[in-house]
Amino acid sequence: MTIHADPTDIVIYVSAGFATASNFLDDFAIKLASRYEQAGRHVRVHVHFPYGDWDRTKHSQLTEIIRDMWHNAHRKQSVYGGKSLREFVKATRGNGQKLIFIGHSAGAIASIMAAEDLALEGQEILGVIQIGSPRCAIPALLKHKVLYVHATNPRNQSRDPIPRLGTWGGWSRTRIGIYGWNRVKHAPIHQLMLPIIGSHADYFRDHNPYIWENASNLQTTMNAIWAWLQILEKDVEHD
Repeated sequence: MTIHADPTDIVIYVSAGFATASNFLDDFAIKLASRYEQAGRHVRVHVHFPYGDWDRTKHSQLTEIIRDMWHNAHRKQSVYGGKSLREFVKATRGNGQKLIFIGHSAGAIASIMAAEDLALEGQEILGVIQIGSPRCAIPALLKHKVLYVHATNPRNQSRDPIPRLGTWGGWSRTRIGIYGWNRVKHAPIHQLMLPIIGSHADYFRDHNPYIWENASNLQTTMNAIWAWLQILEKDVEHD
C-alpha cells in the first residue's frame, strides 16, 4: 500500500512483521498521513512487508527473521528483510527525501537495519519507531533518533512477550579496566510503555473491545508516536 500526498519532503515507511495480513497496517498508515495533512504537512506513506505477508510460508519468514537478528547482533548487513526494505526505499523514496521508519514486530528489525545502511550512504533519517519489537542492537549513529514502544495490558498487567526476545547487550570495559557484559549497551535511548488492550498483535486495533480510558489501541499508539515525532522534528530544526 502507498499513500501519496505531494509535494513532500518526508517519506514514511511502515513495515509489517511476521505472518501479517496484507491490509493489517492500512488504517494506521491512512490515519498517520491524515495527522500530517491536518498539521499542514505533506508526506508519502508506504506499507511494506520485508518478510512477506501471511500468504508466504511461516517457516521461510521465521528463518529470515532469525538470520536478520543474527546479522544485527554481529553488526553485519541484512540479506533478508532489512535488504528488502532498503531496496524498496531506494525504488520509491524520490530524490533528497527525509525518511521515517515505523516497524511492528520483526518489521522493526528490518527498519533499523535498513535505516542504518541508508544513513551510512548519506540519506537523512528523521526517526525510527520500533513497535512491539524484539530487542536488537541500535547503531550509535541512530540512537538519539529511535523510539522503542512496547505495551502492557492494563486489565491483567500482562506484557507483550515479543520485546523479551533478542538482546541489547554487548561487552563493555568496566571502570577497573576489565570487560563485562552490559545488557543495555545497544539499547534505544527513548523507550515508552503503552496501555494496550490485548497483546502483541493489537497495537493497531481501532474498535471494541480494544479500548481503554476512551481511547482505542490505535489512538493510543498514534498519539504516542505523533507526540514523539513532533519533539524529534523540533530538535532537528534546532540543530
